[in-house]
Amino acid sequence: MAKQRTIKLLTKTTFIYLIFTFTTFLIVALFMLSESNEFIKKELDMRYHMFEHRIKNFIEKGKPLDRLPPVTIVAELSEKPDTSKFPIISDTLIYDATRDKEMMFRKKTTVIKAQDKYYRLELPVPIDDYIRLKDDIFRTLIPAFFILAGIIVLFNLFISGYLFRPFNRILETMKTFKVGSASELTKINTTTKEFKRMQDTFYQMLGRIEEDYRHLKEYTENMAHEIQTPLSIIRSKTENLISDDSTMNKYSDTIKTIYDQTNHLSKLGNTLNLLTKIENEEFTNRRHINTKELIEKHISAVSELLDLKEIKIETDLSDKHTLFIDPYLFDIIIKNLVRNAITYGSNKGAIEIKTTEKKFEISNYGEILNFSADKLFERFYHTDHEKGAIGLGLAIVKKICELNNLEVRYSYCDDKHIFTIE
Repeated sequence: MAKQRTIKLLTKTTFIYLIFTFTTFLIVALFMLSESNEFIKKELDMRYHMFEHRIKNFIEKGKPLDRLPPVTIVAELSEKPDTSKFPIISDTLIYDATRDKEMMFRKKTTVIKAQDKYYRLELPVPIDDYIRLKDDIFRTLIPAFFILAGIIVLFNLFISGYLFRPFNRILETMKTFKVGSASELTKINTTTKEFKRMQDTFYQMLGRIEEDYRHLKEYTENMAHEIQTPLSIIRSKTENLISDDSTMNKYSDTIKTIYDQTNHLSKLGNTLNLLTKIENEEFTNRRHINTKELIEKHISAVSELLDLKEIKIETDLSDKHTLFIDPYLFDIIIKNLVRNAITYGSNKGAIEIKTTEKKFEISNYGEILNFSADKLFERFYHTDHEKGAIGLGLAIVKKICELNNLEVRYSYCDDKHIFTIE
């Protein structure tokens, strides 16, 4: 499933503001266009009415028509016209001698009656000034929109960079919080009510988490500690029974099962306690370590077990391979992977441990898995031949790698099980 794309709240808000602003400007522009056209129409109607009244007055008083504006055309009609076809409004270009250029005119063609005669009038009125007025309005609106949009964007940057600084710091605190470290957190000073409420709620939640964590940790540690005493007693008594030949002759299988399960339970308690500490990130002594010496040290520690199982380890270790990790956790990784290779490796070939500048790899010969490789790192997953196994070794390796930004992979190639850490 594709990761859902997210957008910052302020970016969304700014986008909405810009859409609202654009819509507002568009509505205002359409309104002003309508008002401009209405204003022009009223102005022209007033001038047309004035011209018609003046011409009619000239005709009725017998004044010479040559005193009218030169662009006004008056023609006497020989018969009564069809008045339903008038008036006719049209735009046309007319040369203006005073400005020495063609200008846009709106011409009204109409018919008037004076002294029982009909006259056809053509009344052109210049509209260049009105058109320029409308153009000026739109030329003003467009820059105004972009200026306002720029102001909104700058305001967004100001808010996100300054006013939201406490919010971002609170989020960073949430992101880096680790269970058990609540006492080390410092509250962020903010006067914004919403941010303060969010921070107070966060600290209340942390208080509950820390309290639950403390109780769980005490319970886990107490159980892991207290269970060792009865287990030690059971183990001691079982060893006494093992040393008794007559008892062993009758109940050897039962006694051996009790002894093995006691050891298994003891290891399980310690391992679960270790896993809990790892998951709670209690191992914070992280530093850059060179792995070659640590690997060689552990190989030396298991040499007797290797001799017992007649398995060899071949190494090809790089001096440049380093990891940023708690050395104790890396030691756990090595122990679990090497123990896994020794336990399930065959005598077909040696266990191989290789490191390069960026990669750690351990491999051993063995039969192909009879289950899905996805289950290999699951807790408590057992196969039929894993008697005595706790089922947490590889799960611990995976958890340590996850918490230290490392990737552990498994593959099977050329009869070899291969674990790689990068």
